[in-house]
Amino acid sequence: MGMSIIITIGGVVAVAIVAAVMMYGLPLAIRALQERRWGSIDGVLALTYDDGPDGVTTGQLLDLLDEKSVPATFYLVGFRAELNGEMLRRLRESGHQLATHTHSHKNAWKKPFWFEYRDAMRGYETLSGVVSEREAYRPPFGKITLLTWLGMRLRGRRVHWWTVPANDTLDSFDDPAVVAGRMLDSGERVVLMHCHHDEPHRREYMLALTRYLIDGARDRGLRLVTMRELEGGVVA
Repeated sequence: MGMSIIITIGGVVAVAIVAAVMMYGLPLAIRALQERRWGSIDGVLALTYDDGPDGVTTGQLLDLLDEKSVPATFYLVGFRAELNGEMLRRLRESGHQLATHTHSHKNAWKKPFWFEYRDAMRGYETLSGVVSEREAYRPPFGKITLLTWLGMRLRGRRVHWWTVPANDTLDSFDDPAVVAGRMLDSGERVVLMHCHHDEPHRREYMLALTRYLIDGARDRGLRLVTMRELEGGVVA
């Protein structure tokens, strides 16, 4: 009897481990393959911005992108969109690619496995006036469960990560010109930044880094593209 119980417990533990690896580990492998595929595309750079819109930083970023005539991709959070309707309308009219980033911006690995999927779906509902039903999804903190990944793919939606973070949510930064040069020289394809900063030093760093990336990319002959162009085969 005792041995049977031990075997049963061992089987349950083994199943739980396999389930956890599938639920949380498989998306990591998918992400690695995506980054490798993006790395094989030459001559391009995609600037991407998470967590907006807000009432200040997003507008200043749009001004800079307009000044430079550069397209970008914005992954919007539902609850911030509800609070910043005027900026959302400006984004809709801007011509940039708009995608989703959940409604409440929670870490999927710190919530029940079904939470992220429901929150991601709510984000699409909240943003339905500006984001198409089949537009891409980026998981907060890059954390996603297999359930959500499968749900997105079954609806014809791509899941996007990035190849390099700007780390613009920190409190101290290297010289943005040096950081931009390092990113460009290393052949990064998809840069993650944020467009919701309340803190002036983070906002100023992100804007300066964006400017240096744009100028540096053009000096190197790179084409600045949206994620739709990068993923859709428009870029050879």
